[in-house]
Amino acid sequence: MNRESRKSEIILALDVENRQRAMEVLAEVGDGLQWVKIGLQSYLRDGSDFIRELADEGYGVFLDLKLHDIPNTVAKAIESLAAAPIDMLTIHACAGSECIKAAAEATSEHLSGAKLLAVTVLTSLNEFALQEIGVEGLVEDQVKRLAKLAIDSGAGGIVCSPLEIEPLRRILPKEASLITPGIRPSGSSVNEQKRVLGPSAASRLGADYLVIGRPILNSPDPGETFGAIIAELEEVGK
Repeated sequence: MNRESRKSEIILALDVENRQRAMEVLAEVGDGLQWVKIGLQSYLRDGSDFIRELADEGYGVFLDLKLHDIPNTVAKAIESLAAAPIDMLTIHACAGSECIKAAAEATSEHLSGAKLLAVTVLTSLNEFALQEIGVEGLVEDQVKRLAKLAIDSGAGGIVCSPLEIEPLRRILPKEASLITPGIRPSGSSVNEQKRVLGPSAASRLGADYLVIGRPILNSPDPGETFGAIIAELEEVGK
């Protein structure tokens, strides 16, 4: 399902070895970048101070902790983030409706303006991996099931692979945001990812945000690679 002449925004996944390298990459990428993702590795190492530094530099911050616990613990964890300038936060949809509802309420109360996102099936998983943990059937069916559960329980958006964008656009409210990791520009290594797509293809299908890490981080010229992706997305919006 194509959106009407609207291109996706890029979120740079800052999964690097240290805080100094993260700031170096941001300088190399340049002023066109608006969003950064802080994952578990960076958050445990650098904490909320790093989030505040990034926000002070003008970046929107996507904190990707993929919370998954009992409802009260998740709600209290979100409350503990109240002082951090976070724009997006993730929870695992398989935590269930009660946990998602508690997380949505805590996000609304303690993280004003932030969007709670539900992770469906990690892009490193395929049908075989799901079978190992007792989930039968197609990945797409599991993604749709979890996505609908999450949105009905108060999540504002879904994290899914680009291969599930189109089926989710058919069943979710149009205001639900779709954030897609597993984006690999032409010539990039897929690494451990199983379900991937190129930037322009994912944008045309209806992704609101494209999470891109190693193709930019491991590039000899991160700024040039980022610029090439932006140019590719500009064509989608024409």
